[in-house]
Amino acid sequence: MDQQQSVSKSNASVEDVRVEKANLYLKLNELKAENARFLTITALDIGNDLEIIYHFERGSHVVNLITRSRKGDPIPSITSFFGAAFIAENEVQDLFNAKFVGLNVNFGGKMLKIEAATETTLLKPAVGEAPTITRFFGRCRDECPAMVNIPKYIRQIAAGDPEGAYNTVAERAPIPAILGRVCVAPCQQGCRQERRENNIQIRLLKRYAADSMSSLRREIERSEPTGKRVAVVGGGPSGITVAYYLGMLGHEVTVFEKARRCGGAMLWGIPKYRLPKDVLQEEISARFDEAGVSLETGVEIKNLDTLFKDGFDAVYVSIGAMKPNRMMVEGEGSPKVLDSMDFLTSVNANNETPDLGDEVIVVGGGNAAIDAARVSKRLGVRDVTVYYRRTETEMPAVLDEIHEAMREGVSFDFLAQPVKIISGERLTLSFQCMIPGEPDSSGRRRPVPLEGAILLREADTLIAAIGNGVEIPPGFGLEVDRRGRLIVDENYATSRKGVWAGGDNVTGPRFVIEAIRDGRKAASDMDKYLGGRGLPEPALDMDELVQKPTNEEKDLDTAKVLVRELDVYYRIKNFEEVELGLNEEEALREAGRCWRCDWNE
Repeated sequence: MDQQQSVSKSNASVEDVRVEKANLYLKLNELKAENARFLTITALDIGNDLEIIYHFERGSHVVNLITRSRKGDPIPSITSFFGAAFIAENEVQDLFNAKFVGLNVNFGGKMLKIEAATETTLLKPAVGEAPTITRFFGRCRDECPAMVNIPKYIRQIAAGDPEGAYNTVAERAPIPAILGRVCVAPCQQGCRQERRENNIQIRLLKRYAADSMSSLRREIERSEPTGKRVAVVGGGPSGITVAYYLGMLGHEVTVFEKARRCGGAMLWGIPKYRLPKDVLQEEISARFDEAGVSLETGVEIKNLDTLFKDGFDAVYVSIGAMKPNRMMVEGEGSPKVLDSMDFLTSVNANNETPDLGDEVIVVGGGNAAIDAARVSKRLGVRDVTVYYRRTETEMPAVLDEIHEAMREGVSFDFLAQPVKIISGERLTLSFQCMIPGEPDSSGRRRPVPLEGAILLREADTLIAAIGNGVEIPPGFGLEVDRRGRLIVDENYATSRKGVWAGGDNVTGPRFVIEAIRDGRKAASDMDKYLGGRGLPEPALDMDELVQKPTNEEKDLDTAKVLVRELDVYYRIKNFEEVELGLNEEEALREAGRCWRCDWNE
């Protein structure tokens, strides 16, 4: 327990506060908020320990913050709170052979003249300027659309606390078990070890934390009921996120989902070999139970007025992008031409096994095309070929998924665009051969027809996977752009008071983590509208003590853990999960490779 006492001295007082080293930053946060001024640091050698005393002036009072540290153990620097402390901390290092972690200006145990210091330390030559603060979000966190505290949860895994890691993820992204399987992991592109193609496998560490939970349903406390009611129209990742956070803030939330089950595109669009549906449903149910969210399935909302008449105070729209794009070619109305959304829904959500024949052609270059091709192989199709009108490097699908499809026997034919479909006992498909032209608005080279070059192919089934558009019911009364997508402001508020929107019906088809970002930001603004204070913004966790120093050379030499997967020959015969995840030893080893850039940039 921290102990506190005050000694009066005429009109002033001296306050001694004893604090455990682990709680030092918590007390510093309080002093900073109270506009305390740093004075100096003194230290006492008391056998096996050092007693460190931080002296502050707070108004007419002096506060002495007293803590102890075992000799040789790192001491957290306070220079990220009070930059002027760097001189005193360097003096303590000189006199007591101590080691401060995160010291902004570190003279390496020897105080130097200012001229020499500018050459050998982080000190900037501009005299009088505050030292550079060495506490960061971390590049991985900066790249995460939801700003998940990635460095912290990796350290929690390395420390043997996967449950803590799960909770850290859920603070900003409520579905860690799902994200641990399907997130495209932009954080890994931000990892500093990416330059050596040895980045930390952050997504799999997130999955490890979730897989380590005995139950995804946690015992956590909700805020007191506010008496406000919120309707969420659509149960995809964006809607789930809004429902969870607003429920935790004490609002009464009801999710209306027109399908039989919740999940949106995560349910119907992502194959079971990537995202088992029992995991999906378990995590959604866990979050809704924790937040007291009600779910009504098989209900399609066509007019928002009915929700307000029913007493809802605010509405969030997240109905996705569910209008399939057409290929606009002759013959695409053939019954042997399937839309990828309908096809994937039948297999992923309805557990159907359609007969596709021996040869299937998939048209498209996105993730849906790759998913449709890999699902077709698992349904027993002998020959599956993906046709795309641009080159391989311009495919929008995730590169790893493309390579996995190739490993599973899917063929690819690039620079070919369908122009005609003739239906008979089999389909006869006519493709126009293309060549790369000048870059278009997307930055990719526009495909240009190669005059006179036509390719003919036959197939039993064609699956069109050329994307989905947005279709907003007129009864919603919301402003849309020229593509039919909802128009929102920076807080995801729509043109109608009391209505917010996010996810695919705002951006077009995007990734799960981006939909979560939309939902959390909207939930914060909706809470303020309903009388609350909103959700906390991303902040540096100054209460976390990072004691282990990094050894960049050693970390560079440590190879990433090889991901265990089902054998290709076996996995194309079923829908079992391909990635097998990390065991405890692998997770600890992978998490231990982290450089802790948020402290040591």
